[in-house]
Amino acid sequence: MFLTAETTTKKDFEIHAKGPCKGVCTEVITQNKKTNKPFSNENGEGEVKNQMILVFQTDKTVETEEGNEHCVHWEWFNIPRSLDNENSKLHKFLNNWEVAIQDYETQEAFAEAVVGKPAHLVFTHNKGDNGKTYSNLTSCTAVDEPADAWVAKDYKAYNVVPF
Repeated sequence: MFLTAETTTKKDFEIHAKGPCKGVCTEVITQNKKTNKPFSNENGEGEVKNQMILVFQTDKTVETEEGNEHCVHWEWFNIPRSLDNENSKLHKFLNNWEVAIQDYETQEAFAEAVVGKPAHLVFTHNKGDNGKTYSNLTSCTAVDEPADAWVAKDYKAYNVVPF
């Protein structure tokens, strides 16, 4: 069926397993595919910050309706005025992952630097005020030995248009 008017319930997502794993960056996302507007966040002073998501697929699996699937984690970042800002979350993340801190003229140029880049990842769990458990990516480091790299399997891209 192409379109349905059936009422649906919001799908609960499975949180990523706690602990270390191997992963690879599979996508850089900056726009909501439904609205074509940039993802953004407003801080307490009314300033709007554009956001970016680095998507990682990992070697951990989760049981879904379609069977076992590899876990996918979206890591959100405010896009800093300058990548050279050592206090920005993105700068610290890229530095630990050994991605060059330099000018990237386009989103595509940045994606070329990170998409397909393997990583050693560590996840922790915490409980939110609402009682739900959330997974947090607490460490992302470079893979030194090519034999330690993990390659994405059957990743379903967010940015792919279905037509």
